Amino acid sequence: MSENHLFAGIDDGHRETKVRLSNGLRLSISSRAMSGLSNQISLNGSKSGVYSYDTQDGPFSVGSIEAAEDTAYDEYPISAQNRVIVAHALRQAGLNHNFTLDVVTGLPLKRFYLNGEPNKTLIDAKKKNLKIYDVKGMDGFAPAIIKRHDVLSEAIAAWVNYVLQRNPADQKLFIDQERVLERTALIDIGGRTMDIAVVKNWVLDRDRSTTDDIGMIKIISGVKDRLFDFFKGVELSDEQLEHAVNNRVVKVRGKLYDVGDAVDSATLSVVNSIKATVKRHLQNAHDIDNVFFLGGTSEFLRPYLSDWFEQQQVMEDPAFANAEGMLKYAEFAMGRK
Repeated sequence: MSENHLFAGIDDGHRETKVRLSNGLRLSISSRAMSGLSNQISLNGSKSGVYSYDTQDGPFSVGSIEAAEDTAYDEYPISAQNRVIVAHALRQAGLNHNFTLDVVTGLPLKRFYLNGEPNKTLIDAKKKNLKIYDVKGMDGFAPAIIKRHDVLSEAIAAWVNYVLQRNPADQKLFIDQERVLERTALIDIGGRTMDIAVVKNWVLDRDRSTTDDIGMIKIISGVKDRLFDFFKGVELSDEQLEHAVNNRVVKVRGKLYDVGDAVDSATLSVVNSIKATVKRHLQNAHDIDNVFFLGGTSEFLRPYLSDWFEQQQVMEDPAFANAEGMLKYAEFAMGRK
């Protein structure tokens, strides 16, 4: 295979887009884009960090934009906004039109499955979306070409990552049959949604698996509401909110405020909702061999996730667990076609 043809796992979430490539590269960018062209101008001659792209649905700006449009809507996985963000992520990974890709992306569990069967209409639409190839940089940039595109259910992708292992000697993938036969619960806490998947021997236990609309976006929304009251009607920017959540302080009108109580309150509210959903579906989990937490929000919530189940652990590299599984699936399944 040509060195310019790569396999890729792309976890194109509502908050972050994570890329794993078969050349070893891994990258995460914020899933932030706005319709139209940005008015931000660099005053010191350096690049502003804003990239503009044209599509058949109009122009978009991506990167260091002050205000991004919401991605927390059902049609996002099949939107021009999604195409632009994925193309930009691949650009940041150093790939242009000289590269071709076999790609695997994901959908939340309840959107991937419909009445117990793969939701073919949505899956086919998502496959088609990234292959429209209408995203063109205003600076003349042409993105990597996606030759083949397959879709996995999120959380199931992390299970694939768990059971598909690499031989240390030659890096070839093999199926760990002992892991396949374990009953494994995967709790994938992402930006917009949380997936719970219970899998054993390639079979999903539908009665114990679900998707709930709760994740990091809900925490940020809760912080935003609390700080709106705290600052008596001041609407904080996306940048201020991100800084508040990550650093527990925020600067308003040039003055620094400690907002840790608001962050803790919003976080605990979401954690309690997550725990209630998890306990309802897994019950006492006595018959489950592994309970894995994964997803970027799991890392943020790690201090709150202890002692729910005796056999639980946060998956290694939780933010990239799905992307890694998507890459392995691309190499193992698509590489044989």
